Amino acid sequence: MTIEPPRTPAAPRKSKKAEAQQRGAKPGGRGPRLSYDDWIDGALTLLAQEGPTAVRIPRLCEALGVTKGSFYWHFDDIGQLENAMADRWSANQAVVIANVATVESMPIEQRLEAMATMLVERDWLVEATVREWSRTHPSVETAVRELDKRIFDTIRTALSELGFDPEAARLRAGAMVYLGIGFIHGRGSLPIPAQNEVRAVLSLLLTQ
Repeated sequence: MTIEPPRTPAAPRKSKKAEAQQRGAKPGGRGPRLSYDDWIDGALTLLAQEGPTAVRIPRLCEALGVTKGSFYWHFDDIGQLENAMADRWSANQAVVIANVATVESMPIEQRLEAMATMLVERDWLVEATVREWSRTHPSVETAVRELDKRIFDTIRTALSELGFDPEAARLRAGAMVYLGIGFIHGRGSLPIPAQNEVRAVLSLLLTQ
C-alpha cells in the first residue's frame, strides 16, 4: 500500500491590496508612490473636476501618474476608496458644523455676518459635485442632510431671537438655506455675488 505524503494546506487567498503590499516589500523594491491620504485627496479632486463617473481606477491612476499596483497597496477595490472619500468629506463637514456651532454663540448681528461669509467662501465646486454624488452614496447623503439641517436650525434660531414668530422664522430660514443651495448649483451659469451683495439679500429676508 502506498502512503501519500500529507498535503500542504492551501495558502489563504490574499486580497489585491495584500499582494501589492507584498510585492512592494521585496528587498530592493519600491514602495507605493502615494500615501493613503494622497489617493483620497486625488480622488476627491478628480470627483470635483470630472464628476462621479470619473472616479474609476484606470482614470484615477492616469490622473495621478501611477500604476494600478500603487492603488492596490492601499485599497482592495474602488468601493473601498469611495467609502474613504465619503468618510473624508464627512469629516470636513464636521468642521463646518463645528464652525456653525461657534456662530451660534455670537451676537445676532455678528452671527448673520459670519454666516454670509461662510456662504461666499466655501469650496463650491466640491460642494456641488458631492451633492450630486450623494444621490448614489448613502453615507454622503446623510452628511449632506445633517449639514443642511444644522444650518437651517441655526438660522431659524437667530431669526426667532430677532423677533420673528415661529412660522416666519421657519419660512425665512428655509429661503436662506435654499438660497445657499441654489448658489452652489448656479455658479456656473449665473453671476457670482460678492459678499456685500449676499449681505444685501440677507437684509431683505431680515426685514420685518
